[in-house]
Amino acid sequence: MSSARERLTRLLSLVPYLDAHPGADLEETAAYFGIDSDTLIDDLQLLFVTGRPGHMPDDLIDASWEGGQIFISNAEEVSVPVRLSAEEAGVLVLALDMLSSLPGLDSEAVATAASKLRVAAGENLRTAVDVSPIDADEELLTALRQAVEEGTAMSIDYYVGSRDELTTRTIAPTRLVPGADWYVDAWCYSAGAPRRFALGRIRSWEPAAHPPMSVSESTTSSYEVTLGLGAAGAWLADELDVTNREYLDGGDTSVRIRLLVHSVDWLSRFLLCHADVITEIDDTEAVAAALRRLG
Repeated sequence: MSSARERLTRLLSLVPYLDAHPGADLEETAAYFGIDSDTLIDDLQLLFVTGRPGHMPDDLIDASWEGGQIFISNAEEVSVPVRLSAEEAGVLVLALDMLSSLPGLDSEAVATAASKLRVAAGENLRTAVDVSPIDADEELLTALRQAVEEGTAMSIDYYVGSRDELTTRTIAPTRLVPGADWYVDAWCYSAGAPRRFALGRIRSWEPAAHPPMSVSESTTSSYEVTLGLGAAGAWLADELDVTNREYLDGGDTSVRIRLLVHSVDWLSRFLLCHADVITEIDDTEAVAAALRRLG
């Protein structure tokens, strides 16, 4: 099932395509857009209520596909390919500039794409914006990248500004994230949960062994859980390190995610923190643990 966003994007491309190819074959058009013929017919039926304000017959797009050939009319205002606004082009350029600083990417390809976009946008992009992350200790960055690639652990001395406290933690880094500062997402053995650490607050570090699992942890290995999130909690799908996400059209669930979980204890606390936006979960043990915490 296509999400509403995917369907809108497809429709905005479908109308110009059909306008340029009158009598297009139904099956071939469906294959061109990577959908089946039934989905394409659903899209064509939606065009009957699409058009200019007023919703009179002459204002709405008309489509027919009898005999397997597709014809549309009253589509002049949306029959040209969608073009980016100056604001949209600017956001894309900023995103590409940010991507170019990520480790492991083809920075030359990203820079080429950004350059072409700047040329296409023309004078609309007049202001240069520096989106480069704050410089970080190259030795620390190298050590963290190696830990991510090899799946090793590190011991860090980390400054917690809210408590004015220097803490020592053992972490298992999973990915580096650029921003106003560099950040590392990691499993924190001290907290027993995933955490994000700012590199600017790491005072010292050294390689470390993964701590032995506790008795409770040793009985449960890492596993995946499926969570449904309502519209108010859809942002969590972008904040969590998910293995899969699926955006849905209707019902209480707005997005369904697959999440790698290392601890039932952590998941039960997560459920309590976000109970108002979680619509479904396939882990009865974590639900029971959350209920026991409430009791």
